[in-house]
Amino acid sequence: MTRMVFKSVANLTEDPVEVFWLAGFVCNERNEWQVRVVYRNKRTGELIPMCEPIGMLPILSLGTWFDYGLLQTEGLPGDLMEVVIPDVGQPEVITSADMPSSLYRLPASRAGHQRLFRYRTRHGVVHIPAAELIRALFIHNRALALALMRPAGLEQLYIPMASGPRELATLCFTKEIAKSVLSRELAMEFAWLVLDVEARRSWESVRCLSAGQDCIFFEPPPIRGSSWQFRGIRHGNQMLVLELNNLSGRAVPVKILEYTHPDLKKAIRARVSGAKPGNPKGGDKPDTGEPGDDIDVAGTDQGSSGYRNPLVANMGRRQSAFESQIKVIKKEIEVEHAPREPTGKEPKKKPRHKKKIQVTTSERAGGKGLRPIDFGILCRAPLHRIGDLVAFDETIRHMRDRLPDVQFAAGLVLLKQGRAAASVGSAPRAAMVVRINRLKEPPIVLIDIDRTGIVALSLMVLHFKRGEKEDWIERAIQKTLNGWADVGGHWSTDVEAEMEPLCRSERIPKAMVPREGFEKQAEGWALRLIDRLGL
Repeated sequence: MTRMVFKSVANLTEDPVEVFWLAGFVCNERNEWQVRVVYRNKRTGELIPMCEPIGMLPILSLGTWFDYGLLQTEGLPGDLMEVVIPDVGQPEVITSADMPSSLYRLPASRAGHQRLFRYRTRHGVVHIPAAELIRALFIHNRALALALMRPAGLEQLYIPMASGPRELATLCFTKEIAKSVLSRELAMEFAWLVLDVEARRSWESVRCLSAGQDCIFFEPPPIRGSSWQFRGIRHGNQMLVLELNNLSGRAVPVKILEYTHPDLKKAIRARVSGAKPGNPKGGDKPDTGEPGDDIDVAGTDQGSSGYRNPLVANMGRRQSAFESQIKVIKKEIEVEHAPREPTGKEPKKKPRHKKKIQVTTSERAGGKGLRPIDFGILCRAPLHRIGDLVAFDETIRHMRDRLPDVQFAAGLVLLKQGRAAASVGSAPRAAMVVRINRLKEPPIVLIDIDRTGIVALSLMVLHFKRGEKEDWIERAIQKTLNGWADVGGHWSTDVEAEMEPLCRSERIPKAMVPREGFEKQAEGWALRLIDRLGL
């Protein structure tokens, strides 16, 4: 697994530290915007203020912690909760002095300075720092973070167009946003931000109301009946949002959305006698480092050489959710590419060694020329959303008991929203992903989906053909799940064909059914799966 080490945090103390509060934005003498982060020493409780590059904003949720600079994604404080907010645009604006001290105690010196929003719901009273709501609505990668406080910063990322609803919209991204971070989800988020009049007004209010202030503040957009899923703290009927993972209720005001980029190119290769069809080597896969690489993130005094070609690190905690069902089309520029003549000799593979990759989250004003880092995001589901997947979970437990030398890793994820099949009632449908690792063998991934309201569904198995990068495996899983949702609740044959160079897809029908009384049948299901998979 890729590790991320932040030098600025490592230099603070030898003890683990966590993000305690985001206290404002400041522009330094090099005209770089930074965020004032207050860290808390987890051992002593000491608060440590620090100015970090604003490019770190995608990962700075409250409670995120570092062990001598090493970013930790497990063991985060708080519990997973769900509430429905009547209208995001109609909060009570409060200061940190108004927040119950039993919920979250800020130091007396900062009391009254920080801004929060309070929402009264049938689940209780919800408090959210203005900074966290900004992160959830707008900050989906480093490029958007860098644009947040710049006048006309957003216009640097795309060819501007007027806001407002329309039948067809084409987003023309510029090279100031890296091709490697583009996706269907990002295109929808960006389209909502630039085409929805209220969303755009809200974005502009961040800079107007936060620049030069000792707090972060903005005017949230109107989003009615918004379902929130978040990691937070609860005391009685009072809740504090530490990290907002998902919010529903938004709509992209178009029916068809196209997006393009100067580097989105499709190579058209002439066939050569004896050459096999397929994707060219080193194709269009983003660079995310190899499994096991250390990503060494430089301090605030080291800028990047540019916005472009960032290393992409998947954070795995947030997901887009839109009410509108729209068609999203990636437009690629076709470029004729002459292939190399086959030589008949296979190049020798060099042995792979663990690397330390130096990167930065700063803007490009620095002189060190380090490569920038960006963050990709995929949402995990809370355990209480497991539904009838508990039968699959029990089956995997029996497989683990039978195969002590085989490694099993399981997790719940939420399906992307937009189609009816991707929801159970008003909530996103969950899927369980199980990865099986055997010594000197490529990984196998099992995918099952909560079958509430589904008559029949096969278990999906992805047989990877070699030791692929972690990011490619996760992308294959996400593509498979998105394909299931896009075709309305069935596994997509088009997606299976597209992934054939990477992995072989196998459907196992009538697996683990009926699910009633699964406790008595799970061991038998496990034995049949072990035999079917050749384990």
